[in-house]
Amino acid sequence: MENDFWTTLLAKLKGCKATTAQRSGLQYDYLQVHDEYREGSALLRIWTLAADPELNGLLKFALNERTFPHTLILLTLSMAAPWTWMDQLQYWMKVLDNHIGGLEIDAELNHQCMAQLMAKWQSYSDLGSDPLRNSPCKRNYEPVPLPLEGAVLTSNLGMEVIVVVTRSDQMATLRRELNYREDHFDFMQQAIRRACLQYGASLVYTSVKNNVNCDLLLQYLKHRIYGLPFGTSASVVEKDAVFIPAGWDSVQKISILYESLYSCKPDDDYNSVIGQPSREKYMLDRSIQTVDEQACFARLQQELQEDAETDEPLPRTSIGTGTPQRTSEAADEDMQAVEKKSGGVGGVLTDFFNTLMLRRSFGGGDRPVEDE
Repeated sequence: MENDFWTTLLAKLKGCKATTAQRSGLQYDYLQVHDEYREGSALLRIWTLAADPELNGLLKFALNERTFPHTLILLTLSMAAPWTWMDQLQYWMKVLDNHIGGLEIDAELNHQCMAQLMAKWQSYSDLGSDPLRNSPCKRNYEPVPLPLEGAVLTSNLGMEVIVVVTRSDQMATLRRELNYREDHFDFMQQAIRRACLQYGASLVYTSVKNNVNCDLLLQYLKHRIYGLPFGTSASVVEKDAVFIPAGWDSVQKISILYESLYSCKPDDDYNSVIGQPSREKYMLDRSIQTVDEQACFARLQQELQEDAETDEPLPRTSIGTGTPQRTSEAADEDMQAVEKKSGGVGGVLTDFFNTLMLRRSFGGGDRPVEDE
């Protein structure tokens, strides 16, 4: 599922530059996956559906009865707009649930996919923090499946789900522009982690700008789809680099974040705590309009001429401390001489802008301008 920044992240995963070309409603890409251990390679096909409800009908070309048991869902959210997280997650999960329910999937196959997803969660082991993971005894050891908590996989789609929060670097902007505090980010994290428990989903915070978890996401995708080795542990210490693999999290681990929620409670309505700001107060993608250099000079020249025609004295203001101010009669006489020669204070600035415009017209600001 696509948001505005998935294209950039996908280009990062592919090792190429993002393109600004117009994307279709359902975009096809691929990743070349190499298995160094088995000396083989595979083609990982990626279908990207634009975030437009009118295009949801295209989902049937990517997810159907044939591709269902081999599909992983990657849902992207953006730290640039955290107030949309819960609405987007609930919306797309509902779209997927309705779409899968309309497919003519064999009942036995559907049951196997759901059971396999549950077994992966139950048998999860943190290999990255296990010092005995390479020992012969450990390789022959199969973990005993533990019973699931009541909050885990309550909505089992039978498919792997990874929730990716893009642009984690925008946390600094949220702090600066909207006065977000640490308890805001902790509230957001506990809310999205609880939602991921419901779908048995993994959670990854990424940033292409700061190169956060991009390579990790690629390696984790290979691990979940092809079973390739992956030894990275879960990480929740760095708030902009959260990584929670499926099977690691629990209600008890999430409750650690509750201690830092000073201005809200875990069960508070998400949109009430993380509300959408007004457009005037916060515009993430600010657009800057540029003005032609000569047009700018011409406008300033016209304004200066209009000010000079009014014959109103310009106010004199001293700024700062510790600098001697020219308040003597000599300074006043010097100023009057300059004004008389150039037709007033406005004339001095007008001559300045005229010079800049003439130099520009002769093809360079560094060339001397000959007197006419």
